[in-house]
Amino acid sequence: MTQQRRRPRAIAIARADESRSQGELIAFAATFALFAIAASAIFSSL
Repeated sequence: MTQQRRRPRAIAIARADESRSQGELIAFAATFALFAIAASAIFSSL
């Protein structure tokens, strides 16, 4: 009985951790894309 109550909470924690890591990956990709766009703009202006 107590194990069934603990499982959904553990699943929710695992999902929250997964979504957080996914958000960090998206933030890293956005930063990298912004850097690439800035670098290409600088090179094209030269």
